[in-house]
Amino acid sequence: MITPTIKTIFTVAALALAAQLSCASEKVHKPNLIIIFTDDQGYEDLGCFGSPKIKTPHIDNMAKEGMRFTDFYVANSVCSPSRAALLTGCYPDRVGIPNVLFPRHKEGLNPEETTIADMLKAQGYATQCVGKWHIGHKPDFLPTRHGFDAYYGIPYSNDMDLDRSAKFGDDVLFRKGQSREKLKTKKDWVPLMRNEEVIEYPVDQTTLTQRYTKEAVSFIKANKDKPFFLYLAHTMPHIPLFASPAFKGKSAGGPYGDTIEEIDWSVGEVLKTLKAEGVDQNTIVIFTSDNGPWSLSGGRGGSAYPLSGHKFGTLEGGQRVPCVMRWPDRIPAGTISKEIASTIDILPTMAHITGSALPEKKIDGKNILPIMTGEPGAKSPHDYFYYYRRGILEAARSGKWKLRIIKGKPSLHNLEEDIGEKKNKAGAFPEIVERIQKAMRDFDTELKSQARPAGRIGSQGASKNNKTTQKAAAKIDWAKVKAGDVYASKSAPAVVKKAFKISGEMEVAAEAKQVVLAHGGTAAGYSLYLNGGELVLAVATGKKHLERISTSAPAGKFSFAAGMDDQGHLFVKIGDNEAVRSQAGSHWLTKWPAEGLSIGFDHGNPVDPKAPTGKFNGKLVKLEVK
Repeated sequence: MITPTIKTIFTVAALALAAQLSCASEKVHKPNLIIIFTDDQGYEDLGCFGSPKIKTPHIDNMAKEGMRFTDFYVANSVCSPSRAALLTGCYPDRVGIPNVLFPRHKEGLNPEETTIADMLKAQGYATQCVGKWHIGHKPDFLPTRHGFDAYYGIPYSNDMDLDRSAKFGDDVLFRKGQSREKLKTKKDWVPLMRNEEVIEYPVDQTTLTQRYTKEAVSFIKANKDKPFFLYLAHTMPHIPLFASPAFKGKSAGGPYGDTIEEIDWSVGEVLKTLKAEGVDQNTIVIFTSDNGPWSLSGGRGGSAYPLSGHKFGTLEGGQRVPCVMRWPDRIPAGTISKEIASTIDILPTMAHITGSALPEKKIDGKNILPIMTGEPGAKSPHDYFYYYRRGILEAARSGKWKLRIIKGKPSLHNLEEDIGEKKNKAGAFPEIVERIQKAMRDFDTELKSQARPAGRIGSQGASKNNKTTQKAAAKIDWAKVKAGDVYASKSAPAVVKKAFKISGEMEVAAEAKQVVLAHGGTAAGYSLYLNGGELVLAVATGKKHLERISTSAPAGKFSFAAGMDDQGHLFVKIGDNEAVRSQAGSHWLTKWPAEGLSIGFDHGNPVDPKAPTGKFNGKLVKLEVK
């Protein structure tokens, strides 16, 4: 839906755009693209979206010169999945990134996926990523391996620490007493990288927004004579919050407001540079956030008002985000769209605009150019929009209706009348519940049957010329498994409400601390690991329900068995010794583990937070799950 007062100009604008696009190669180069992506910014946290305390004059003016999207969504409510979705045009579970990545992880966005940068680079675009990346910090997964000519920023969230395997450049700026010989890892101490090397550690976070802006401006100036794509992903307002002295303590919105107002300044600098370099008219600028805000007090968190919920969840406040788009003379000025649109739509829309072929692999996004350009009657191309959380499909929106199912209980809301999701209409409209629920089941089945693996650094690497060790849906050949392998969850034996047995033979050192096998995560899964002389089986049947059972494990070579019997009792056994069993039964896994099965480590969100994190250093003689 577009604001009615300006509809009369749309037909002329749309016809003019079509004519310009059809002969773009003859008159002007293809449009530049700038995506400005903030971190954990709430729906209300812009002046043009109603913030009572935070002042954002540059973004507000951008909305006056462009279009404000009131029903714009990211494809997940946390960092890594949301960013993978933006760049690939896919729901994150389709590309193997359902959860947040940490410095300990060896996974990342598979280099075989096609990103916006890959697509535009093939069209002759200059490409640069500036800011937070967070879809794989190992070299094979960095921006320079995903279509970007250059990268400048921090590789993950600013509350994390250093991966000691990171490559340091020749002229590193070490701070806080650090040196090559003396490297300390500490929460909130993160590296600043240029391309694939660390250039500052730990980075001075008070300078990040200023330095990102300077890098962005330099990129625009250097590439003004050819098409370019700038992905400017701000670190703020993710916690811990930092602002430069010019903005610290200045906002009525507290420390959080300081960071937003500095980002607004940054947007102003980018827009000013576009005008000064004469490329303003032919540049698409998209401003949005990666997910909703933290639920924090004391001026540290943002506001999703009038939405319910926040980051980490599938209420609207977790995934509906502020969005402003500007493309002078092509996006009608001062307009509002109430149609459902998403970050996953940017890739296919740019493919349409630039005449690029869509990726060979299936994507989920749709072309929203008719909405952007104010075409009369333009509607959302999404019959349904889906909300995943930790690999589980929890909700879907169809038009004005949103169905959310938590622990089997449906909650239906008319978002046009109940934007805060307070009034459950499921009882009054059972036919709508049934229709949307069926769409959810059908879509989830299709997605998971065709889900593609994330990349992983392992025995076969993760370069574009090599397959990872993951196999999307093939059954596991247990005679060939080895430490470091990862398999798609559906490749593993069925364990939902069923007995299962992990058995094999291994040879390890005394007091070994290492994972033997893991399947799933904290919401549902099982893990077998050694922990200093004990063999431990952990089974997670919910985020707050984890059961462990253990027995003494010897050094050297021994056989073992562990699992769940047909009464739901956990058991673990070494050699010919009597099995140790849990006293209570009915520990059934009631849902399929969302994360893959990994050998010799726990590759995703750990089943058991207390399990060791080191790689398997012994010898797996035999291993099987059945």
